[in-house]
Formats: sequence, structure tokens, C-alpha cells
Amino acid sequence: MLGEYLDLCIGISVVVFCANFVQRCFYASIEYIFYEKNYLPEDRLSTIIRRVFTYDSRAKWMVIVLLLLAFARFGSTGNLKNLVPNYVYFIIWMPLYWIFSYVQLSYCPLDYAHWIRDGHGLDYAAGMASSYYHGYLKLALPERNDDGLKKRMQDYEDTHQIRFATDRLIILIPDDMFVKGVIKSDLLEKAEDLETKFINRAGVNRPFKHAVYRLKRQINGTTYYVAMEGATPMLTFFEAMNFQSSTTWQMREMKREIWLKFARHLKELLTSCPETENEVELIIYKSHKSNGECEDVGEILYAHFEARLGNKKHLN
Repeated sequence: MLGEYLDLCIGISVVVFCANFVQRCFYASIEYIFYEKNYLPEDRLSTIIRRVFTYDSRAKWMVIVLLLLAFARFGSTGNLKNLVPNYVYFIIWMPLYWIFSYVQLSYCPLDYAHWIRDGHGLDYAAGMASSYYHGYLKLALPERNDDGLKKRMQDYEDTHQIRFATDRLIILIPDDMFVKGVIKSDLLEKAEDLETKFINRAGVNRPFKHAVYRLKRQINGTTYYVAMEGATPMLTFFEAMNFQSSTTWQMREMKREIWLKFARHLKELLTSCPETENEVELIIYKSHKSNGECEDVGEILYAHFEARLGNKKHLN
């Protein structure tokens, strides 16, 4: 009974892989005929073949297991006929496989979440994080010509006779993705910005500025300041979701997945480079309390630094 079942599984797998191979050949033909502009002329065919006939590692392992199983069954029975499907199976099952594939029987919105969580870097969240990092943070923060973030913050402290709670840029990443142009809180007061840094980027001498806020409530008898801003790509995504021409139901459905992936990928980028690993502090938080009231950013910052600076004084 078990042997017959294994033979049937092997036979069905052969039909499925054959149907999949034929389907991939069809996809390759469609790409070659109708999507010529999507490929460079010199490597059009090779790129299509590579893209179409690249299999996931799990599929490769499955083939290896099936081959080992087929050899084991042939060794025990000496009968190859039971392992080779009848041509009727190909006639019946292969079109059925193509129909199931065409109607995407396995599709569900959870597929989008899994795709966003994957590490391919092609999703919306990873794209925003990469653009934010390479187009802004990695340019504006590191020390190059005596104008890095830490140097400008030190100059600011010396000029204004104040003290920063941290020598890193605070980036707010709330889960609703919205941060006002001027961050409002009874515990925060807008101060003069840090010195503007100019960097030539794509033919334009672009200004890079960082806002400074004063914490009104003292910590250990000291009034602290912070260089702080919201994550602008998250605000852009928030605006895109609320604009009819750019929003989709998938964006709205997956907004939390995108928020989490953006924060995680940005943190990975920041910590992976020595130039930026000590330049940014991400504050990731819920925008609303359990009773529906908005969280006070000032309270969040005060609690964050009070715990750190208060413990530091206690240890000293």
C-alpha cells in the first residue's frame, strides 16, 4: 500500500514538473515576443532564459528527494514502469495544472505580506528605506570636511551654551506614518536649526538641514536639546495612500507591513555602514494610546532619555 502510494506521488510529481516546464517555455515566448523593450538587445535571450528557468532552492531540494525516492523504489521493485506516468495522466493533469496556475488558486492577500517581508529589496518599504539612506542620511550625517552631524552639534552646543541629550539624529517613525511640519508637544519647543550642510548632488548644490527642539522638562536638573525629524519617506507614503490617483487597496491593506519593513530595513542599512552606525537613533512608536488618544511625542522622548540619562547618573 505504501509502495503504491509512493509510486503515485512520484508519477504525479513528474507530470507537475513537466507541466511547469512547458508553462515556463510559454512565459519565455511571451517575454521574447511582447516585451522586447524591457531587455537590453545584447543579452535579451539570455536574460529571459535565466529569469524564466531559475528555480527556488526548495524546488531543487524537492527534485533531489524525488530522485532519491525513485531510485529507492526502482531498487526495491526493479520495475520502472510504475514510476513513469501513463500518457493519459499528462493529457488530463497537465491542463488542470495550467488552469489552477492561471486562476491563481493559491492566491490570498497574505502573499503581499510575505513578499514585503522577504529580503529581495524590490518592495515599496525597502525601496523607500534605501532611497532615504543613500540619498539623504549617508550624505548629510557622516564626517567628511569637518561638517558631519556630530561636529555641527558640538559647534551648536558651544555657540548656544546648551547640551544635547544625544549626539545622534533622532528620527521619528510613528505607525500612522504622519509627522507634522513642526513637531508639536507641550514638552517641546522649536529652536534654531543646525548649520545647513550643502552637498553637490546630481548637478545641484543641495542644502541638508536638521531641526533642533528643546525639552522643556529637565532631566537631572539639566535642560536638554535634540536634533530631530520625522521619517519623510513615511510621510510621503501616508500622503500617497490618501491621494486618489496614487493609492491602491493593497497599499492600504499592507501599510503596517510597509511601516515595519521600512523601520527594520533602515536600521539594517544604518548599522551595516561604519559611517552611519552611530549617527541615528530611531524612535519607533504607536501613534495612539489604547483609549484612542494621540501619543505625545514630547512624553515619548522625555521617557526615553529620562530612562537613559537618569540611569547614567545613578551609575555614576
